[in-house]
Amino acid sequence: MRFRQCDDGAIAEGYRESVARILVDRWKTPQELASLTKNDKPVLSFVLKHIDATLNPDDLKKIYFNAGNLCPVGWLHLCITIDKRAVSALQ
Repeated sequence: MRFRQCDDGAIAEGYRESVARILVDRWKTPQELASLTKNDKPVLSFVLKHIDATLNPDDLKKIYFNAGNLCPVGWLHLCITIDKRAVSALQ
């Protein structure tokens, strides 16, 4: 990603919050994320990087719940990957 060096401090915090909001509040549309990450692996790395222990624990629990219980057909690998990351962040 071109601006990887900018992903630090307050900017990274904003990215984390944006990722959380998408995975918590907009989980009904994970196909968009799956579509993006299928053809662009750095996008998946970016999303996973921002699922970390600095997120609100309630958000992490919701991400874990969504990935484990509301995974659309065909996106199991993505859901498992997100699920594992949320569990790791909660520990």
